Amino acid sequence: MRFTILKGYFIKEFIQILRDKKMIALIFFIPIMQMTMFGLALTSEVKNIELVIIAKPGKIARELTARSMAGGWFKKITNIDVYKESDPVSLIQKHKAEAVLIAPKEGFEYALERGGKDIQLLVDATNSQRAQQVSVYVKQLLLQTARDKYGKENFKNMTDIKTRVLFNHYMNTADFMIPALMVMASFIVLMLVSSMSFTKEIETGTLEKLVVSPSYTYEILSGKILPYFVIGLLLMTFMLVTGIGWFGLSFRGTIWQLLITAILFIGSALSCAVLISTFAKTQQQAMMGSILLILPAILLSGILFPVENIPQSVRWICYLNPMIYSVTNFRSIILKGGDYLLCLQNCAALLLICIILSAAAYKNFKSKFN
Repeated sequence: MRFTILKGYFIKEFIQILRDKKMIALIFFIPIMQMTMFGLALTSEVKNIELVIIAKPGKIARELTARSMAGGWFKKITNIDVYKESDPVSLIQKHKAEAVLIAPKEGFEYALERGGKDIQLLVDATNSQRAQQVSVYVKQLLLQTARDKYGKENFKNMTDIKTRVLFNHYMNTADFMIPALMVMASFIVLMLVSSMSFTKEIETGTLEKLVVSPSYTYEILSGKILPYFVIGLLLMTFMLVTGIGWFGLSFRGTIWQLLITAILFIGSALSCAVLISTFAKTQQQAMMGSILLILPAILLSGILFPVENIPQSVRWICYLNPMIYSVTNFRSIILKGGDYLLCLQNCAALLLICIILSAAAYKNFKSKFN
């Protein structure tokens, strides 16, 4: 490797990147915007529950209302006299309520003294996942109110589990999502920017001039990839600092584990981008090819949906995706402190993918221009 030639390509590529203001905005602004939007908007926490309590006026009904509003999970609590409401199902059907808690005509006091057997809960299950959590919230609210009033001995038949939450004590979705968003945003930017940059030089004929110059193929590829490699590392660092400073993300692992994972992941992403650009003839083709690969890569990475939910017959496709190993490592290192064996296994898989993609990209590039 002749470092003088490599330095020349590196400087030339950086100057070309800095000339394009739109490219700079794409590289740095869009990932931070994505992290901010997803970090604030994407949450698995169930809030703003509209609950209707149908019961005879009494102390328990008032206590349930007070407790639910104090918890911050419920948006609106409506108390309706049990004698005045004839069709509680219509409340959910007409979107006036998301959950309806119904006491017998004798009231909550009568029902709870009998162990709560006559109490009914109706939940809107249009969104099944949300319905399950709403059901748990309302049942826990009722159970806690009953135990505080009558004592635990009256509710021996109900499960009393002491739960301790580890690594994410406040169940913040942002803590879970930000490490994954670092991988997702970097992958999108690096794939699009680097593949389109290669194809642009093919369109303008610049790349052919570089190929006929007294430089080896690997020097040309290395010189063009290295600037984006540095940009990828800077981008991930910027997003990590933003996550810690803005969202209060707790970093429990070691920098070197995160750095090795980031290096191997960026190398895999850039190798994949170069491979796509060797097949594309125009920037539009490179962009469409990258998007076609980005969407399934995100869906099969465990960022939005658990990989365990995918049928085993097709789950093997997920393990061809470099994002799944990077996301697993980033979440483990940042949130849990990092397990050395797990980190080593994922890094080994990333290294293997990087080598295969790099070899394929090099072979295709050389056969196309030599």
